[in-house]
Amino acid sequence: MIDDRLWEISWKGQFAVMLDIVTPKPGNVHRYYDHPDTRLVHFTASIARLGQPLFLAAQRGNELQRTQDPSSVGLGELIKLATQATISPHGKNTLLGTILLMVPLAASAGIDVQGSRFTPEKLRKGITRFLKDSTVEDAVSLIHALQIAKPGGAIPKTTQWTSKHKSLDYRSPQTIHHLRAEGYTLRSYMALSAPYDAVAQEYATDFAYIFDVLYPQFFHALNRHTTAENATLSTFMWELGQRPDTFIQRKAGSEAAEEVRSRAQSLYTKMTHTPEPQWLKLLAPFDNYLHSKGSQLNPGTTADLLSAAIFVALLAENLTTLL
Repeated sequence: MIDDRLWEISWKGQFAVMLDIVTPKPGNVHRYYDHPDTRLVHFTASIARLGQPLFLAAQRGNELQRTQDPSSVGLGELIKLATQATISPHGKNTLLGTILLMVPLAASAGIDVQGSRFTPEKLRKGITRFLKDSTVEDAVSLIHALQIAKPGGAIPKTTQWTSKHKSLDYRSPQTIHHLRAEGYTLRSYMALSAPYDAVAQEYATDFAYIFDVLYPQFFHALNRHTTAENATLSTFMWELGQRPDTFIQRKAGSEAAEEVRSRAQSLYTKMTHTPEPQWLKLLAPFDNYLHSKGSQLNPGTTADLLSAAIFVALLAENLTTLL
């Protein structure tokens, strides 16, 4: 019975990522567009491999009932395992940002699998507990995951990139030594990147944006729109129009990210007055513009956050009519 609930957490996580990926979101890989070096099939192969690590995360979370030691969950190790698993089919980093958000959520959901239902309040309480008690070895495992994934856009074109950040960059051979010497935990290490990385910002704020803003926005969109894909697309465009995507910011600079945000905001406003069957036609020029710059204008962090918000909705709500 417990294993069934743990696997439920896992497949809901996989489905959340799949729904995000196949939805034709401008600038991302989706069912109508492949990047030259990363195609939809690479993402689907990664998602297929994500199930076991999410199950393990939920299982570790469930063991907290026995151990009463949040640090024993090993978030960093789980992130590393998920990164290895999702890269192994093709050698491409497709889901790192998503993994960083999904693994803690799956572990948090696992705490209360014996309960009648998951709630956002319980999920967030678990997130707070795990992040607060994360360890230096969790941070070391994260460095190993980054070295495996080799994420793009890691060096930001912003003034926030200081000598401290350079000494703790995952590519530096001294990073792990510095982490241990200075006692950086997973949470405090991620907090260093919070000013220019929205995923890291979630670690510094107990996933505040996901729980307080994006999950409610997606849930309301489900009630307003005719399909789950349209709810996902609507939420993505709303989110992209609210604040600059930090992945674009790091790769192409703040001005480019702000230009993308402004265009997205304008298009979202038009979407609210446009019949849903006409959305793809409305968004096609914007999609083409973003893809014309290669991966420089790929709003990847916006998609990562949305996947996590969809996961929260799938866990917390009775979404029997989602499909």
